[in-house]
Amino acid sequence: MKKLVLSDIDNYLMLSRGEHYSANMFKRLITMISPRMLPVLFVRISTSNLPIINRIFSIINVMLFGIEVNSQCQIGRGLFLPHTSGTVIGAREIGDNCTIFQGVTLGAKNLDFSNADDKRPVIGNNVTIGAGAKVLGGISIGNNVKIGANTVVTKSIPDGKTVIGSKATIIGSGDDE
Repeated sequence: MKKLVLSDIDNYLMLSRGEHYSANMFKRLITMISPRMLPVLFVRISTSNLPIINRIFSIINVMLFGIEVNSQCQIGRGLFLPHTSGTVIGAREIGDNCTIFQGVTLGAKNLDFSNADDKRPVIGNNVTIGAGAKVLGGISIGNNVKIGANTVVTKSIPDGKTVIGSKATIIGSGDDE
């Protein structure tokens, strides 16, 4: 877990200060307590193999930062959460160097208390998910994908694509019960 946390901090510092920024351990420790990194640290603990500890930190993360995370989600190196409020991380897997903005939901389309792998998304490497986006169902998001703000994704996206928007469909009148 230490290597994952250090890679998260280094990714944050690189994104916020530039590619050539190098951090010593003191700068990393100071960064770890920032409001952008502390929730990531709590996500790491919430997805650890420490059964009671992971639940406690999951609850703390919801209360302090508004992040709900599935303890079974596998998350790669360099996770970055620039803003956290209202974020739900219910994916099966998230790759390396992913940026997830506030209000994002990654999870099943329907209630899924069993955490079934075939009902939860898999997110590739170097993916950016914009504020308010929803990625739902047992789909795959390829590497180097950008998902725009408020985009609803229910179908797999191949590598290197950018997706935006949501398509509303009328399924009945307001009088239907």
